[in-house]
Amino acid sequence: MKILGREPAVFFGLVAAVIQLLSVTVTHWDIDTQGVINAVVVALAGFLTAWAVSAEATFAALTGLLKASFALMLAFGLHVDPNLQTAVMVAVTAVGAFWVRAHVDAAIARDGVPRAAQ
Repeated sequence: MKILGREPAVFFGLVAAVIQLLSVTVTHWDIDTQGVINAVVVALAGFLTAWAVSAEATFAALTGLLKASFALMLAFGLHVDPNLQTAVMVAVTAVGAFWVRAHVDAAIARDGVPRAAQ
């Protein structure tokens, strides 16, 4: 399965990273709002990646859950500089996306046939 010509883990990781970056550089939300937005974005990206892949999907879901947990801790009182928050989230997103890309098979092969049918 490809989304805009890319594998789902890389695509959803990129979208999450862009939203996280915009939440710090463009919107200038307060730290609580930024934390909640980051939690929602990373949880959704992790879920969508896990949903889009067929093997070892639990790692993608776990990565999303860990990032969402960090974002929620920030939203509920953990004090970390917003720039450091973004750097940590982007790094975890990128590492997670590339690990999943190297270790997980897509549910649908390049020829469009579902892997279970091959």
